[in-house]
Amino acid sequence: MRAILSIREALARRPTIVLWLIAGYYLLAIVLRVLRSDALESDEAEQLIQSQFLLMGYGRQPPFYNWLQYGVIQLIGPSVLALSLVKNLLLFLTCVFYGLAARLVLKDMRLVAIATLGVVAMPVVSVVAQRDLTHAVATLFSVAVFTYAFLLAIQRPNLGTYLFAGVAVGIGLISKYNFVLVPLAAVLAVLAERDLRNRVLDWRLGAAVAVAALICLPHLFWVLGNLNEATSGTIAAMREDASGDAVNDRITGLLAMLGALAGGGLPLLGFFLIAFRTALPKAWRATSPWTRIIGRTIMICLVLVALVALGFGASNISEKWLSPFLLLVPLYLCLKSEAAGADTTASVERFFFPVSVLALGGIMYLAAGVVIGPMFGNYAKENWPSTPFIQEVIERHGGDMPAYVIATDPYLAGSARTQISDAKVIFTGFKQVQTITEEELRGGGLVVWPLDGDATQMPAYLGPFLQQYGIKPEVLVPSTLAVPYRYSWRDDRVGFGYAWVPAAASGR
Repeated sequence: MRAILSIREALARRPTIVLWLIAGYYLLAIVLRVLRSDALESDEAEQLIQSQFLLMGYGRQPPFYNWLQYGVIQLIGPSVLALSLVKNLLLFLTCVFYGLAARLVLKDMRLVAIATLGVVAMPVVSVVAQRDLTHAVATLFSVAVFTYAFLLAIQRPNLGTYLFAGVAVGIGLISKYNFVLVPLAAVLAVLAERDLRNRVLDWRLGAAVAVAALICLPHLFWVLGNLNEATSGTIAAMREDASGDAVNDRITGLLAMLGALAGGGLPLLGFFLIAFRTALPKAWRATSPWTRIIGRTIMICLVLVALVALGFGASNISEKWLSPFLLLVPLYLCLKSEAAGADTTASVERFFFPVSVLALGGIMYLAAGVVIGPMFGNYAKENWPSTPFIQEVIERHGGDMPAYVIATDPYLAGSARTQISDAKVIFTGFKQVQTITEEELRGGGLVVWPLDGDATQMPAYLGPFLQQYGIKPEVLVPSTLAVPYRYSWRDDRVGFGYAWVPAAASGR
């Protein structure tokens, strides 16, 4: 209770300490992620596999997040810490740049603090991202940087601010493709303001576009050469639950979008109602150039998303796809409140504590769920014993490390990366070209796969795959191993298969 009172008093005196509290929260998130499990979520496994290569494209996602992950892993090695560090640092920087953007257009520092906290108040940030997001996190960061650069260019139009906005757009475009809607909507929103229209009709905008294009150019060349690989996955995800009825699927997609809007927007509105109570409903009629610009930007983005969904026949629009656009909502609500002259005296404390419950509750729930779920026979991805399996296989082989590992499962491939950091890890589902050198073949390898039911033999499709690398599958001796789930209370086990590849098994 004394700690809560101290925080309340500190927030009342210096609302700017919010950023330090957010930094502490993300530090705690990193620690809890490292402690709760060394097993991997889907995006984490993908990042560990792809971080072996520095490429211009990695499939259906642009490469910005992969490049950051590659750099951190080069510095500290492949690990859960490296994964959590990149994600939470980007989320913290999202709050930093968002706060800087809020400072440009808000006079009341309490509202600046609330806008910054509004980022953490989004469920997709405080809950979903802490479970398993990567490229979506990079998009949130890019939107925050662009918002700051965009508002800065409008307020202080010079070549430097326009170029900064161009850099922000370039980073956003190589973070996630749907980011392109944000700068497009922002430009259209400013064009509607007669007094600010000249900011768009300015030669320096051409320089900003050129900088953005220069940043995107290497990836653009890759996309043009790999168009199907870059787009098919996203379109398939949008049509995941499609029935084949074009009209019905489009209606379903729009309804899903409305549901995602409610899921992402209503919690934010709830937190703001707690902070401002009766003042917020009265603020809807208040207006200013900034409320109009940010409000139009949000609306144009959502309309464009709806049009894209209709055009592609999307039957599924998730909350995380809308998160880059909903990120502008806290700033919009703060601008509305300031335009209405709302009393902000106690607003920071009222906003901070409910948001803290959501944010801390989210990471504590994830940490506790890994331990509590197995008590009832519920096993999540972070309970999957891929890491203990890799460790035991190495021990059974006398501690000798393979020069390469071939895995049919992304979680096994990711765990192999963390446990055998010097080995090249080949994942059969990664469509990019993967090679094994003559030297690596001479060092011997390890093939691993999860068992399917009662099967004890190597999957049939692995034979042709191994032959691509000059490995003779007929000389391999498959073995099996059953490993307990992480935190299993009933000794429930998962079966894996493996085979060591001696140098002699290579036909080269």
